[in-house]
Amino acid sequence: LIEHIKEIRTGRNCESLRHKDVPATYSDERIFSILYGDSYDSLDLIAQSPEEASIWVTGLNALIGASKSTPDAVEDRQTLRETWLKEVFEAATKDSSGGLIDQTTCIKLIRRLDSHVAMVRVKQKLQEYDMGKTTGVVVALTVRQQGLPHLEDFHLFLEGEQGLAGLTSEKVTEMIEKYEPAPEARRSKQMLIDGFTRYLMSEECDVFDPVHRGVCQDMSQPLGHYFVSTSHNTYLLEDQLKGPSSVDGYIRVLTCGCRCVKVDVWDGGDEPMVYHGNTLTSKVPFREVVHAIASYSFDFSVYPVIVHIENHCSIKQQKAMAHLLKTLLGTYLYIHPKESPKSLTDLSPEDLKYKIILKGKKLPRDDVEEDEVSDEDEGGETKRNNNPKKIRLCRELSSVISLHRSRFTDLQTARAKQDRSEMSSLSESIAAKLSLTCPEDLVNHNKRFLTRVYPNSSRVDSSNYNPQDFWNAGCQMVALNFQTPGQMMDVYEGRFRANGGCGYLLKPAVMREHISLFSAHSRDTIPGVAPQLLKIKVISGQCLPKPRGSTATKASFIDPYVVIQIFGIPSDCTEAKTRTVSNDSSFPIFNESFEFHINLPELALVRFVVLDDDFIGDDFVGQCTIPLDCIQSGYRHVRLLSSMGEPMDNATLFIHVSTSSKMGGGKVQRVKGKRSDKVKPDIKPIGLKAADDIFKEASPALADAEYEQDKVEGAWSDVQDECGLQHTANMKQCLRVAISRYMATPDTSRLTVQEENGIPVLRCSRPGPLPTHLLRLETALEKVLVEIHHFLKKGEEMGSSLESRLKPALAMYDQLDSLLSSAGIKGKKANRALENFAWNVRIIRGQLDRLLALRKTCNIAMEQVQSTKTMLDSINQRDRDRSPTVRERPRLTLANRHNTTENLTTYGSLGRTPTTPGSADCKPKSILKKSNSNLESSSIGYVNEEYMVAQGSSSGAGDDEDGQSMDLLQPPLLHSFSYTPSFSYEQNTAL
Repeated sequence: LIEHIKEIRTGRNCESLRHKDVPATYSDERIFSILYGDSYDSLDLIAQSPEEASIWVTGLNALIGASKSTPDAVEDRQTLRETWLKEVFEAATKDSSGGLIDQTTCIKLIRRLDSHVAMVRVKQKLQEYDMGKTTGVVVALTVRQQGLPHLEDFHLFLEGEQGLAGLTSEKVTEMIEKYEPAPEARRSKQMLIDGFTRYLMSEECDVFDPVHRGVCQDMSQPLGHYFVSTSHNTYLLEDQLKGPSSVDGYIRVLTCGCRCVKVDVWDGGDEPMVYHGNTLTSKVPFREVVHAIASYSFDFSVYPVIVHIENHCSIKQQKAMAHLLKTLLGTYLYIHPKESPKSLTDLSPEDLKYKIILKGKKLPRDDVEEDEVSDEDEGGETKRNNNPKKIRLCRELSSVISLHRSRFTDLQTARAKQDRSEMSSLSESIAAKLSLTCPEDLVNHNKRFLTRVYPNSSRVDSSNYNPQDFWNAGCQMVALNFQTPGQMMDVYEGRFRANGGCGYLLKPAVMREHISLFSAHSRDTIPGVAPQLLKIKVISGQCLPKPRGSTATKASFIDPYVVIQIFGIPSDCTEAKTRTVSNDSSFPIFNESFEFHINLPELALVRFVVLDDDFIGDDFVGQCTIPLDCIQSGYRHVRLLSSMGEPMDNATLFIHVSTSSKMGGGKVQRVKGKRSDKVKPDIKPIGLKAADDIFKEASPALADAEYEQDKVEGAWSDVQDECGLQHTANMKQCLRVAISRYMATPDTSRLTVQEENGIPVLRCSRPGPLPTHLLRLETALEKVLVEIHHFLKKGEEMGSSLESRLKPALAMYDQLDSLLSSAGIKGKKANRALENFAWNVRIIRGQLDRLLALRKTCNIAMEQVQSTKTMLDSINQRDRDRSPTVRERPRLTLANRHNTTENLTTYGSLGRTPTTPGSADCKPKSILKKSNSNLESSSIGYVNEEYMVAQGSSSGAGDDEDGQSMDLLQPPLLHSFSYTPSFSYEQNTAL
């Protein structure tokens, strides 16, 4: 019977399935389990397709939810929504004849119901209606409850699923007031389906974290610690040989946040001119370029602009250049004082706000008015000529240059002779060679000096290389041709979004720290950096336009698919794509999940690309590139951009995102034996007694920190497993599942969070002992809260202990070369000793970072426990204040019951690949009944994706891998987008 069903779980989330070798050909989207009876026996099934599995899971969840809901509550919420809709429609038809409205009034009505709907879509549907062309009708099945019945439910969703911390009831009430259109629902603090839809389509559910829309990083570090947005041959609007030159190039890039521009200056008739020398490109006066730089440099960003002047002029016109620069730039021009104790590169972007810094060649001595310097033509630098062409430079121009460009020969020479105030420019090919042959040395070079990388001269079409290759080496100024749109510019612009697009982005710590050793090409885990597991589910697309310039043969339909690309260090780079949804117009349903292992999250970018599948090349529809650190978890919309980087009207992807710092999502592995044997920090020998003694003293503190963190993470994993959640779940989600399990148990009267020995614990009021599965869950919850409490008390002490061991190591590093030499350690042994020393320092620093991150996570977990306590207290008080009524529920039956087992394959027979949907061989093979006392993932979560297609074929659906599902988007709104609490607050026995 329906009332005997406890849960519906999707994927391999039952104990019986975890310990069976299910072939990989059976995807998680096709597998589901029915848990029934007090002992939670399981019936494990495999459908012929994800679509069929989704319909089964959806229908069963609807039956379960409806059987447990109070009819009064459902009717009340439905009445609220119907009343609001009636008022809106009556207002629209009050002046009409017979209730009929014209197209203009209809459009106004639709806009009132949903202000975000695309007018193109509305007019298209009206035209289809007039022509009688409407085909498949998507009918949503609302699961358990329609809308969010109470403020507490919405609060739980925001904290548990969307990852919002520190929310108050007042803030949640404000959100209901903002998004819920029905006045009666707002007064009773309820969120109905339409309000929930508006919330999900709002800016608050954008995948991009709003914190990063402004400057959010430390801007007080030296210039060399930042990536700088840099343009190559900024004056060019097209190719490098015959295209036009214009000041518009400078205006466009400066107002987009670019902070380093290039000016090629050549002799003109009466004044210096800017153009690409020895080509057919047009010319623009130097005066106009400088005026544009002065006028637009700080319209978008207040941080310093570096102007790279490539000088090819005579002495006379050099003096004219100097005069124009001083006159037009005025107070913006920064000239570094000779008497300053700091070099220019030691100053920070904060120190240099509203300043324009000129970069170029300087005279070698102060006592000469003119002298020869090497020519600056970047096109010739790739030839590596040992006797470069010389040009004469005047004192007037040299004096306004603050950032001296030096000629690069090799890393060893630069380390020995290059001054901190000097920077070098490397061609794309030379930088690529260095990053492959000596990656650690190049990263260390870029800790001390500024490096600019520019495209090879062979890129005459102004194409771009992959900037990620040189960010991986720590190069600060990676110059691209901003006039050429495409994937590389998408990646470039996406990178700088992480700091408000201000043009300066702080490099990862492993590229800034003085004592560290980093190679992007290493396949090993980076010491001190916690990898992440990124899970993305692509649910659907909305308002996807036809590709620009697509042919008429495509009619009004596209065949879209989504590609997810990861850019970062080589071991992180990968891509995955969804299936193609054919002839589904602008609103395709994908429902496909992907996992990505990220070793260096700070350098990772995620690019979403929508393409139109075609026989002759796949047309570009839209894209969005986002730094991993800027992605918000939960159910989010990705707002697509055009090929030119412009926002596309209402074009979005609907996705679910979760992240975890535990690679592989498995439990923490423990080594049997004594405590001292369980954790072995990877400290490497130096060969110098004084240094080895320092790290030997640090080893116990490292082991202690590892051990305590292991206990917390292990206990947390146990709770997640008991709750049947993925290892990306937070404390709020675990508590939500626990509450659901308690309330599903007969005789439970109320739940409270109590404090015992200073530790909050979840307690259930009921007669008799708890069932075994609840007792195990209660024990796991109590254990993790005890471990978190203990860690928070001890964490600061462990951090101080590690810091005290780190200080003498840092003090020794500056003298390490001489100490090694005195000990007779030279050559390769000395290099190895230096590398091991840097490795050990990074291990200690990384452990300190992990302690800090875990303390933050534990504090958030405790806040979520306290928030749950407040919520339960509120619900308990509300239940005490109201008068319970009992109504008999109608018996629920499933239509066409004799067909309910069609198209299902049970887990008992896995001999071959299932037949395709719709074939004759679609009968159940067998039924596996197995007792499953260990509670795993429940598909009864916050929101559910259920749909059925009448008069047409289904579009495909699946459930989210952590058991929480999302309804599908029906244009122009989310159709019956349903938030589903795990227990009903309307039950008379609840809480």
